[in-house]
Amino acid sequence: MTAQIDSISRDVFQYEVVSVAEEMSMALKGAAFSSIIWDMLDYACGVLDPEGNTIAQAETIPAQLGIMPTAVKRIFEVIPLEQWEEGDVIICNDPFFGCTHTPDILLFSPVFHEGEIFAIAATVAHHIDVGGKVPGTEAADSVEVFEEGIRIPPLKLVERGQSNNAIFAIIKKNVRDPEACAGDLRAQIAACRTGERRMRDLCQRYGLQTLRALMTASLDYGETYVRAALSKAKIRESSATILVEDDVTSDEPMTMKVAVRIEDDDSLTVDFTGTSAQRAYGMNCPVASTIGMTHYAVKVIFSPDVTQNEGCNRPLNIIVPEGTFLNPFEPAATSVRHITQLAVADLVLKALTPMMPENAAAGCQTSFPTFTAGGVDDRPGARTYSNQQPYFVIADIISGGMGGYRGGDGLSGIDTHGGHCAILSAEVTETMSPVRVLKTELVPDSGGAGKWRGGLAIRRSYEALSESMVLSGYIQQSRPDTAAWGYEGGENGKPSSAWHIPKGGEARKLKSKWVALKLNRGDVVTMTGSGGGGWGRPEEREPALIARDKELGYVTEG
Repeated sequence: MTAQIDSISRDVFQYEVVSVAEEMSMALKGAAFSSIIWDMLDYACGVLDPEGNTIAQAETIPAQLGIMPTAVKRIFEVIPLEQWEEGDVIICNDPFFGCTHTPDILLFSPVFHEGEIFAIAATVAHHIDVGGKVPGTEAADSVEVFEEGIRIPPLKLVERGQSNNAIFAIIKKNVRDPEACAGDLRAQIAACRTGERRMRDLCQRYGLQTLRALMTASLDYGETYVRAALSKAKIRESSATILVEDDVTSDEPMTMKVAVRIEDDDSLTVDFTGTSAQRAYGMNCPVASTIGMTHYAVKVIFSPDVTQNEGCNRPLNIIVPEGTFLNPFEPAATSVRHITQLAVADLVLKALTPMMPENAAAGCQTSFPTFTAGGVDDRPGARTYSNQQPYFVIADIISGGMGGYRGGDGLSGIDTHGGHCAILSAEVTETMSPVRVLKTELVPDSGGAGKWRGGLAIRRSYEALSESMVLSGYIQQSRPDTAAWGYEGGENGKPSSAWHIPKGGEARKLKSKWVALKLNRGDVVTMTGSGGGGWGRPEEREPALIARDKELGYVTEG
């Protein structure tokens, strides 16, 4: 007999299980070794049902949250659920097995009640390094995934409560910061265990039958809500095209296309046919990430006010042709896939905006300027945790502007869409690496003009304090034709940029992707994000807002 669930009980449960995911998030953050997790917040936590459907997620990174259902369902093909035992933790990071790029390692642990699995606790975290050709692993010029560090197929990292030390040993031997990597994995395990305990508490409170009915009701409500929202769309068909910079295999940008259509049953077809073919470089995007970012974009427009679960995704039919750079064939390189999946969100949002503009914004920054440096810290007295030389790896990202929207200016200095990472604090950067942060500032005039102005970008300058440092990184939206788009007459945001200023030498503008750039002591690298697009015609902006912009230094032109 199925328990009958009323709407209030369903909603209370939905927020209770969200609180489980949030407590998992706090456990992971508090136990992590690497600053990319505990300071930049590059991780995610969620709770799934035994079929692999997301029931709840913490408010962390959509880029990682969105892949969990795809990944666990692929893992079921290798380790069927009936082989999962109490105390197990399953590990995987293979981009061609439902995961993203190799630095994002996923862990899943089953939650049992009286011998039955009724939930799965899930975590994913970006590890500062998983091997590969450069410190920090990410290299835009990688030709194959084999250049991008260790690939871990679905395995039991912990089996019936006992750690598989052989797997830990293999991983530690293949990464540049083995203690941090192992520590971060154990932090993820701690988060999974937290989720297990809290879900068992809920099961004890409700009983297994009622708990399962609550999960089903929550998924059904998510589906009903999104279908109802789709039925209210202003138009039922739309399409969009954007360009994505390559600058590795070609100076010609790639084309990303999407057509969206609301069907008669109030489902939504999202078709990426016409997108460019995959290329021999690290910006190819695994299909799990493409799907996850499509889910994110649809939520932004059609269900921003409800907690996200897999029911919200049931009305979607996503078509991603194989062999495109949004669904590449193995063994394509994928380590720099993040800026591509940000572009997926940007593209789908551009297509969906006319359907429900009251929930939309103009084009946001997807520039994602990334600074990843590593090498030996050769300063006198540099810290070391062993008898070896004090090797370091440090990563930072900076931000840009959100697009203006109907009724307000875009936020400044934020990581939009799939990221939501924090900028690494200057104090942490300087404590953990031979890198000095010289300046961090908002960039005047970087937001697109409009009735509602685009948000401003951030500029940050770094000085190398070591003679043995290599830097890899990338930006997007560094050209006028790839900049954040304006809407309803609003202007595009200003492009991003990156510069290398050798000590005593002339500044050199970097291409949008660079790999293993050698830095000497005293060299400076300056990175600037892109501004958000404007919404509405600039001449319609209120004079009081124009005066405020100039007074605050947001605008100097005009």
